[in-house]
Amino acid sequence: MKRLVPGIIILLSLAGCASVNEKSAGDNMQAAAAARDRGDWDAARKIYARSFTDANLAQTSPRFRAVLHYEYGRSLGVTCHFKEAEQELTAAHDLDKKSGGVFYISLTELGRLNLVQKKYTEAVTYFEGVLTELEPEIAAKKAPDFYVAVLDDYALALSGAGRPKNAETAAKQAAEIRATAPAAQSWAGSDRTPYGTQCAKT
Repeated sequence: MKRLVPGIIILLSLAGCASVNEKSAGDNMQAAAAARDRGDWDAARKIYARSFTDANLAQTSPRFRAVLHYEYGRSLGVTCHFKEAEQELTAAHDLDKKSGGVFYISLTELGRLNLVQKKYTEAVTYFEGVLTELEPEIAAKKAPDFYVAVLDDYALALSGAGRPKNAETAAKQAAEIRATAPAAQSWAGSDRTPYGTQCAKT
């Protein structure tokens, strides 16, 4: 059965559930999250990077490492390290897929990362990977905000890739969900990862 992500995605609760091996890396992740939440993505990127030097990281769970790669990838993308960001998000996807995690969240971020770079064909491929994992009727009812956002991004990618008819179909589907699901109206752009907005010098 295809899995569904709720409107607000909680990838992992670090507080109270980390193993001994995960504690030091978890402390770094909490510090990085604090930097991210105050808008300093470059500081977050540097803190996440330090987590990979932890000698115990290899002993942590695949789910834990997936979250670390995911968050590091997002921070790299915001600070315009696009190639490295794609590598980290791909690593998160692979770990989640192997360990039974919600791997299409990383696919969504990969699509948005490529969309910001105007790599439309690549973005289309990632968004199609996400949509393949979702049952349309269930997604529209249980996670309309997430589903509509993916469809909107998919439409933009299709348009950029020179597929206007397909883009129109995706946009129409998103509009239909908005018309029937009030929760879909609550999607806020501020929840999105602001890729490419804080280009770092180093």
